[in-house]
Amino acid sequence: MFRTLQNKKIENIVDYVRVYLNEHKGKDIELIVGCDSQNYGRKTSYVTVIVFYETGHGGHIIYERNNTERERVRAVRLMNEVMKSIEVAETLRLAGLPKVKYIDIDVNSNPSRGSNEVFQSAVGLVKGMGYDCRYKTLGSASAAVTYCADHIVKH
Repeated sequence: MFRTLQNKKIENIVDYVRVYLNEHKGKDIELIVGCDSQNYGRKTSYVTVIVFYETGHGGHIIYERNNTERERVRAVRLMNEVMKSIEVAETLRLAGLPKVKYIDIDVNSNPSRGSNEVFQSAVGLVKGMGYDCRYKTLGSASAAVTYCADHIVKH
């Protein structure tokens, strides 16, 4: 179940997005989706974030936390993050809502970084599904939504 940062439960994500966009009609709102995960003991916690970003004015953030049995393989966990982001974007698209502008993924294009092991697969999957993709690069914060997810998953 999605929630606001104030911990308000969102019963139906499609209805929530539709109402939010209608209430902010005429504003240039971009939908951006991302996911991050963290292992805690015997579980893996995934946090998927939707940001309603208005250029020059910041964004409204909602998130969903899912806990699963601990995923020990980093590559599998990273690809699960990508799939969770795509699932949310597809849910919104199939409901007739505006297309997600970006899917931010928590992988790095730098070959010396561990997440690079799935870089090509992750980017290819997102682009193959028809979405623009942003990802970590050395010295860049281009995948801003995954930083939001990272903060939520750790707190």
